Amino acid sequence: MQTFDEVLAWASKGDEKKCALLLGNGFSMAYDSARFSYGALATLAEDQKLLPDIALTVMKSSGTNDFEALMRKLQSTIETLTSLDPVQHEKIITGLNKAVDAIREALARSIAGLHPDRPFEIEEEAYKRVRAFLDRFRSIYTVSYDLLLYWSLMQVFDGTVTRRSDDGFRDSRIDGDETVLWNIYDTHAQSVHYLHGALHLYRGADGLRKITYVRTNAALIDQVRGQLRANRYPLYVAEGESEDKLSQINGSAYLSRSLRSLSGRGNGLIIYGHSLDANDDHIFEAVIRSKVTRVAISLFGDPNSHANRIVQRRTADLRERRRLENATIPLETQFYDASSVPLWHS
Repeated sequence: MQTFDEVLAWASKGDEKKCALLLGNGFSMAYDSARFSYGALATLAEDQKLLPDIALTVMKSSGTNDFEALMRKLQSTIETLTSLDPVQHEKIITGLNKAVDAIREALARSIAGLHPDRPFEIEEEAYKRVRAFLDRFRSIYTVSYDLLLYWSLMQVFDGTVTRRSDDGFRDSRIDGDETVLWNIYDTHAQSVHYLHGALHLYRGADGLRKITYVRTNAALIDQVRGQLRANRYPLYVAEGESEDKLSQINGSAYLSRSLRSLSGRGNGLIIYGHSLDANDDHIFEAVIRSKVTRVAISLFGDPNSHANRIVQRRTADLRERRRLENATIPLETQFYDASSVPLWHS
């Protein structure tokens, strides 16, 4: 299996800045799997009684800690009961819908509950390694909700700003406003895209807003937890099925613009820490529709493991779908060892 440096040279054809980066949850898992794994999130949600009884029952009977898989099971049951007799099963359907909503909320609360409290809990050397990785790309896309990417991009080393990251948010020009507003009218310079939203992004009456430290002197995670205590939830997409996620994305100018940005890319794409699971098929449909010609995908551990074989089958599916939809721009793929990317731990 190749190294990250080898596939970046291959995917970029010698011009690294033409390559884009797509981050999966593996980016956060590489920092601390005990905090960001579904198992850890599910344990916290159960301990804090964030999940309804029906969700706990299905979770234990199915043996899964995956919140999205759990929602898919419940939504499948809802669809079945609705097709059979929505009147007769109305009470059960209502209860299941409430359970799905509760699981979605529990996910946000669990991530906020397990999240590191302050950026300085992470050593500067770790940030430098992460930035050495991130700074090789002009455009970054992520499906994670947490603050690790944001913290990494905001770091200043030795008093020098080494990266000009643009997430599209600007001063609202409203006196006393402690947030910044996404500029829906000028998104061309945006280089960082949270494809499924993030903990620090909130819907406002006049558009999407981002909470900040510089305007409040309050740690972002404290602000996030405060919003959750007030039952105000961040913009994030956590539906179980790709089709349902796409429906949520279409309801947000920010999210739909970010997905269109991915579909408008050309050249190379590096994917790190993503399983290529079907519940994110809308993202890979954007890749299929793009003019990206070379994609490199990370594999963690034994290439022949069950999980990695699934990634390899899904990758073959991507190549075939591109051939069927746009045979004039074939899609080439390669795999690389995720451990060849030095991130949080040396």
